[in-house]
Amino acid sequence: MTQAATINATMTRWTLYDWLGIVLGVAMPVLAALLYPTYIHRVDPGWAEWTRLLELPFVVAELFTIQIAVRRGYRDAALWQELPRDVKLAFGLLATGLTIGSVFRSHHPFDSVLMSLITLVHLRFCAAIHFLARGAAQADIPALFRWLTLGLVALAVLTVWRFQLPPPAASVPGGVIEWGSALPGFINVRHFGSWTGAIAAGLMLELLYGEEEDQRALSLAYLFAAGLTCWSGTRAAVLALAVVATIALVSLRRWPTRAHMMRVTALSVLALALALPLLPDNGDFYLYATGDAQSANAVTGQRLDLWQATFARWLDAPLFGWGSGSTFWEVYVGWTHTQPHNVVLQFLISWGVVGAAGGLWLLGRAIVATHRTGIDDARLLPLTGMLYSLLFMSLLEGMLHYPRFIMMIAVGFAVLFAERERSGASLHHPA
Repeated sequence: MTQAATINATMTRWTLYDWLGIVLGVAMPVLAALLYPTYIHRVDPGWAEWTRLLELPFVVAELFTIQIAVRRGYRDAALWQELPRDVKLAFGLLATGLTIGSVFRSHHPFDSVLMSLITLVHLRFCAAIHFLARGAAQADIPALFRWLTLGLVALAVLTVWRFQLPPPAASVPGGVIEWGSALPGFINVRHFGSWTGAIAAGLMLELLYGEEEDQRALSLAYLFAAGLTCWSGTRAAVLALAVVATIALVSLRRWPTRAHMMRVTALSVLALALALPLLPDNGDFYLYATGDAQSANAVTGQRLDLWQATFARWLDAPLFGWGSGSTFWEVYVGWTHTQPHNVVLQFLISWGVVGAAGGLWLLGRAIVATHRTGIDDARLLPLTGMLYSLLFMSLLEGMLHYPRFIMMIAVGFAVLFAERERSGASLHHPA
């Protein structure tokens, strides 16, 4: 067999889930790391920083995926015909909020309209993945997570390189290296930890409720992902692990076996023990600092001030908001934020109560419709754990603002919907 034939045969053996893992877990994070190298909280010139904040390379990947689905027969009109009436109404409310707030109320209409269009791209990407998953073989979640874990290895290597071989501080704009912003390809260290934590949550559920078999490779993968999460100091991601485990426990109505619980507990403690000695001497990486106990605002990373200011600004335009992405220029609490670190407030200030009602209904409808499918099928538990981790963190971080996280959420819902339909459930009735 020639080399070309061998490569072709290998590519043919790869499933949709291999390709999703390669693109989302390896190729795009590494590409972002190479495109946006920085030791400060922004890159120059300004247009490059804006593409980084919008994560436009990930949006391009979404558009490319949509085009693949269209070439294979995906049509928006066909999907629209299948949607329940309440979903169509919710989409109409969301579209109204996306349009009116961004076109007529935003102080930066070009930016808001662009972000509104990107929101529609996210929805089409989810629909495209659903179409592809529905036409593919049964979901190969282990393949997806193998590539996601390999992507973590690549990110860890790039991170070690960035931290061990930094440039002279004098050569960095401002003369100071901001280590919290030195993570390759991520806006800051918290987003890095949110990414690793979501993957760790999926691996954790597989360890807790997976089949009794050799789990050494899975244990190493979880140890690695959890260790990176602890090293990042991302408390929302650590809390998400506990929340995801609780959701699984309540939904399944059974405890994991003692052996599985002891394994996950031991690995989690070991992950923290290995991460602590490697922490940079920088408060951005601490899970807890003595100043955090001073107030509720301190322990939430100043989020209470941000939430209060965002809520107050939304009240000035309650029906249709201030336009997509408007937190960045409408809310100031000593520094600017791209989003309010809470999905409900993000929807409200961006699209008002009209658009937020539509967006939150679609989100809640998707959770209700896919929950039992994702929880009851042991094959799908890792994907469900990752999805719920990201959704929980969206209450504290920007998981439903940044495209890389939205893509993973979209993949989670799309695959669960496809598997739900494969089992014979109707789109018109919750599972």
